[in-house]
Amino acid sequence: MTRFNQIKTIIGSSPQYEATQLDFGEHDSFVQRQADTPGTLLRIRPYKENNGIADGAGVLQSVHDVTTNFRGKNTSDHHSFEVWFDEGKIKFYMHAATEAAADKFRRRVGNNYANSEVFPVEEGYAFPVIDSDEYVAGAWLEMEKIPYYPIRHHNSEGFETDPYGEITSEMLSLDESTVITQVVFRPAKQSWTDGDRFKHNSVDELAHALRQGTSVGWLNPRTRPPTEKDKQAAKTIEQQRGQQAFHVNIRVLAISSEQAEAEARARGVAGMFRKYYNAITEQGLDDNPVWHRRERKRATQLRQFVERMCDREWIDRHMIMTVDELAGVAHIPNAEIETPNIDWRYTRRGDRAPADLGQYEQSTDSSASTEHNVTNRGHDGV
Repeated sequence: MTRFNQIKTIIGSSPQYEATQLDFGEHDSFVQRQADTPGTLLRIRPYKENNGIADGAGVLQSVHDVTTNFRGKNTSDHHSFEVWFDEGKIKFYMHAATEAAADKFRRRVGNNYANSEVFPVEEGYAFPVIDSDEYVAGAWLEMEKIPYYPIRHHNSEGFETDPYGEITSEMLSLDESTVITQVVFRPAKQSWTDGDRFKHNSVDELAHALRQGTSVGWLNPRTRPPTEKDKQAAKTIEQQRGQQAFHVNIRVLAISSEQAEAEARARGVAGMFRKYYNAITEQGLDDNPVWHRRERKRATQLRQFVERMCDREWIDRHMIMTVDELAGVAHIPNAEIETPNIDWRYTRRGDRAPADLGQYEQSTDSSASTEHNVTNRGHDGV
């Protein structure tokens, strides 16, 4: 390849899903134990009969606790909602920043999702183990437009079916592979729609501009009158004012002994988040693979990405979602989704557990829950 073609290739390179093995130094595996992880990891075993996204909105609304310092800066804790495909099963987790938050999540999830089981993972692993001979691929999800334009949610144009049906189906992989979706969220201040300190770039200004039409043309600029869609978008954007909202990070990670499988799962799962596209506001979620054209730098970036997921780290990526929007991407599903291998709870409170479920079912009294370990590939767990 000529020097010109090399430069052309470098300039023309775009992020892509390219799974890479990670170097763990003297260790054969990347292990994150619960004892070494700040906060509390909660395992959720949902009962099928629930209201899905609507119940998820209720949970989020009840935990929207904004704290600020004396300067008015947002100092709120961040938490995460995670879906794991691990050891052949789809499992649900929440990570709370503090014990007090974990206690609140247990009560809120228990109240909103009747008969579901919520218990802390007190021992074992806080994140699936990654072996050095496995391939890793990952991606961030990004908003196409500024957050004032909402994504699709159950109280807007709605969903014909729960998007989790296709997301969890795409997560299904080889039994020895692992796929994780992680949504990290922290409460946003009520003023998130106000724009800057001089009230510029607010939802009101944006809605007003949409109603004034769009400037088109370059040599001969003119204003195109607002379309009906522009007016609908302006109305939708105005409805964001005063809504409770969260700052959000969304990550996807796939791990497999087969490179092609890790790439396919990461690409496929991240791509399913396009189901949240809102046709009125033209807002959607784009996937941004963790990638570099040089393998060594790509491995470094992927390892940093994994470490951030393990730490449930929140980074300001200019994503803000209202309670309804966030509920769509972070909720407990119900019987509407038909994905096999979901770790459902099959008994109501007080029912006798079938004999073949004894290894999973514990006392439904939260004070008597003794199931603590997280299952991981090649390791003993619950």
